Amino acid sequence: MGGSTNVEHTVSSDGGGNGYLAGATLEDFFEGTEEPAYVLTNEKRGIEHEDDDGERVVKPGADYNAVAAVTDERVLLLVGGNEDGNGRNRSVSLPYTEIRSVETSSGMLKSRLTLTARTSDRYTFWLGGREDYEHVAEYVEQAISYWVTVDRRLEKAREHLSAVEDKLEDGDPATARTAITRTEELLEDAEQVATDFRDGDHAMHRRIAQLETRLSLARIRTHWTRARQLAGDAESARSEGEYVEAYETYRRSLAEYERAIDRSEGVEYHAVDDMDAEVAGVEKAIDEVTGAPLRKATEACEAATDATDRETAVDRWERALDACHEALTLVLRREDVFDGDPDPLRFQVEWAAQKLVEAHQAVADEARDRGDTARETGDAATARDAYDHARDHYESARRVAAEFRSCDPEQFERALADLPDDTTAEPVDARA
Repeated sequence: MGGSTNVEHTVSSDGGGNGYLAGATLEDFFEGTEEPAYVLTNEKRGIEHEDDDGERVVKPGADYNAVAAVTDERVLLLVGGNEDGNGRNRSVSLPYTEIRSVETSSGMLKSRLTLTARTSDRYTFWLGGREDYEHVAEYVEQAISYWVTVDRRLEKAREHLSAVEDKLEDGDPATARTAITRTEELLEDAEQVATDFRDGDHAMHRRIAQLETRLSLARIRTHWTRARQLAGDAESARSEGEYVEAYETYRRSLAEYERAIDRSEGVEYHAVDDMDAEVAGVEKAIDEVTGAPLRKATEACEAATDATDRETAVDRWERALDACHEALTLVLRREDVFDGDPDPLRFQVEWAAQKLVEAHQAVADEARDRGDTARETGDAATARDAYDHARDHYESARRVAAEFRSCDPEQFERALADLPDDTTAEPVDARA
């Protein structure tokens, strides 16, 4: 949109009382980058104001004028040194979002511009001559349309931003992202309308920029909230021994932190130091997770080696074998992530399997001896329990030996075959 002034808009006073306004220029009333499209004046008629209380006319003082400045932001009505006794300038500011309608009328000797506010107040600015001011009315109507369109977009954007903030308080960044996307669309629409209205920086852009700043902060909070959630999920997976899931979730958390920190550049965000500290914690956790399987396997083998009784040794070597096997599997799947070398880990798995077989065999042999002794003394119940216990461990030894090829499983099949079913018969030592 554009327009032209029909008088110089440096409407001023000469300091001695002769001018349009008392002790001020028109520019003194403009805000920021506000620019006039049309500036209209009258010398005597002033401005007529009509509301529920009736009609009033505010006229300029002697040697002053009334001014109607139609700018890119509003219609500014000014009465210079008004004659009501105080000699001060009077002003009424009508932003385009508060104007309901505009009309002009031309007569034989005078014309008028009438503005009706959304409050139903009517302001009439009188003009001399028979000039047609329809082009001024058209500008005002178009400005109203543009400003109302932008204002509605911004109001909707505020609603969505409030929803974003509510969802973040509820710990729901996924829904917050949806509201952020809608806010972005609304602000993009508003920006396009503002550009269509007038080139360059102006009040519409400043209003949009205020919400864009708020949107930027909401984006940061959304990424930060999600980063914290993912870090918590990763910690839970880590505590359950789900190392791949923990690693990948920590990495996703770190990516969200990085997005939040990147977006905070150029924005005065109060919690950047807090985010940096949390990032350091996540990076440390990632280092710990990548070494956790190998460390767990090593510690499990050490604990099994230190076992002082056969039953405890079985339990600990089972855990050690599982830990070694998991460490090997993870290295083979993600050698770029987890600590350890495949060949030494294969050896460690075979060694742990052999140790587990030996532990099962030791428990089984001891149980068989106990069963033989009980049977010799006629204690059939004790013998039966002991043989059952031996059978369980020979079975376990055979299974581990077959699965990991740590030794010949047939020796345990023979031991199982030689275990007596009849606890009253003479014992046979299959180990002889």
